[in-house]
Amino acid sequence: MTEEEVVTRLQQAAAAKKKAEEDAAETFAAAVADALRAGLKPKTVAAATGYSYETIRRIARAHDIGRLREPTVTSRKKALPTDD
Repeated sequence: MTEEEVVTRLQQAAAAKKKAEEDAAETFAAAVADALRAGLKPKTVAAATGYSYETIRRIARAHDIGRLREPTVTSRKKALPTDD
């Protein structure tokens, strides 16, 4: 093989690897979104996949899935009664 053929082969292999990784990432994100929509908790999904809670949250946000849990902190303004 000539050097040009070897370089072309390397470029094709790199492009194929990149496409396979992108396809796998899309498939994974869709599976995570399906699991969350089915009612699995993000903690369970994170444990099952080995990915962090933050990664699961980002995937959920990208797939327009609402809050994964209720906020744990309420502002003082909301907590104080009003004198209406």
